[in-house]
Amino acid sequence: MQVVEKLKTRKFSVQLNESTLRDSEAVLIIYLRYVYKGNFAEEMFCKSLESTTTSKDIFNKLKTFSDSNNIPMKNITSCASDGIPIMMGKENGYLKLMKEENSNMLLVHCVIHRENLVAKYISPVVNVIFNLAIKCINATKANAKRECFFKSFWEEQNEDHIHVRLILHTDVRWQSKGIFLNRFMVLFDTLSDFFKRKT
Repeated sequence: MQVVEKLKTRKFSVQLNESTLRDSEAVLIIYLRYVYKGNFAEEMFCKSLESTTTSKDIFNKLKTFSDSNNIPMKNITSCASDGIPIMMGKENGYLKLMKEENSNMLLVHCVIHRENLVAKYISPVVNVIFNLAIKCINATKANAKRECFFKSFWEEQNEDHIHVRLILHTDVRWQSKGIFLNRFMVLFDTLSDFFKRKT
């Protein structure tokens, strides 16, 4: 059974996040959770936001998807979002528009982004190590020529592996920290050898 068909007949929760990709394309990421055959099922949708990213645009994107697929908005039992004004605004925020559409909907304010910003100051030792990893990656990606040298060096060292790109960390996206550190550890030995050869 297709996801859309399932959503027509059962209650589900949504979590939304508006994000901007590297090429400045705004996207709406919608995470769904519902019960199917006695188990929790999770799905993720991603829709482009073609023009602006106002609360009305975000609401209209979900509403249009819902209406065009005959999914009743009353099936959405709860909606979670982060605390940015376009989502939380009392006058015209996205969650207010959702509540107007379905007055029984539970609204949840997600604070994980703020918790992540606080977490970096809790453990000074971990923060020092993390900042050293950032400096190492930034030094490698400082210019296109150096990054090209690293790619060639990686291919010499790892002939049977596909080249793994370095990822820059950003404080804006909380997910970035885990992805960044994971990639750093995958490349640790090669980065270490690369810097030894350079010095």
